[in-house]
Amino acid sequence: MYLVASGSINLVAILHSTRNNLPLLHIYTIVETVFLLLFFSKIDQHKRAMSFIKSLLIIFPLLCIINFSFFQSIYRFNSYVRPVEALILIFFSLYYYWHEMQEDKPARWTDHALNWIVAGILLYFSGALFQFIFSNIVSATASYQIKILILNIHGTLVLIMYLLWAIGFLKWKKN
Repeated sequence: MYLVASGSINLVAILHSTRNNLPLLHIYTIVETVFLLLFFSKIDQHKRAMSFIKSLLIIFPLLCIINFSFFQSIYRFNSYVRPVEALILIFFSLYYYWHEMQEDKPARWTDHALNWIVAGILLYFSGALFQFIFSNIVSATASYQIKILILNIHGTLVLIMYLLWAIGFLKWKKN
């Protein structure tokens, strides 16, 4: 479902590329976070983690709505909540690996499908964190070449995430 929702929002953004499509980014941030938190809730059944995730599933979308309603225009980058999203997902990725290290599993790390999927999430959000923080500053002050460089780095991070997910899905299918 995440890939369908993400692909649909990206398609609409491409179709409206001649206009300011940043309102879609605000919506995408909510959708992406909800789907990825639901993913983490399915792979981690610990009571504390589950209650934290359930709280975030309510609090984070509300925070996003408050942000674009009162603080950052829907026509600007959501540089307040996007880094918060990244930190939340980095936390749950690291928590997943910490929890996995506590268990004695006989198989190799590379044999576990979820390791690949979580690695994609961790690499993307860790790599993009500072882009999210400084997106409005870069948009307002950086040269065209710097903006293109940052977009290319971001695109590479997204591609790496999707490739790691593809490996994870293939591993999942084999098991």
